[in-house]
Amino acid sequence: MQKFDFTLKQYNYFIKECPFTDEEIKILELRRKEKSITEISIKLNISKSTVDRRIKSIINKIKKSIL
Repeated sequence: MQKFDFTLKQYNYFIKECPFTDEEIKILELRRKEKSITEISIKLNISKSTVDRRIKSIINKIKKSIL
C-alpha cells in the first residue's frame, strides 16, 4: 500500500495547490493517519477498489504539482 510520507508543510501545500475532490482529501487525511484501505473503505462507505483508485489519483495529482 502506498504510504504518504511527507511533512505537514508539504501536506498543507498539496491540499492548497492540488485539485483534490472532497473524497480524495478525506482519503488523504486518513492515509496520513496510517489507516488501511479496508479501514478507509469502511469509514467512507466505498469499495476498496475505489479507495485504491482514489489513492492513485491523489499520487498523480501530487506528482503533477511538484513538476
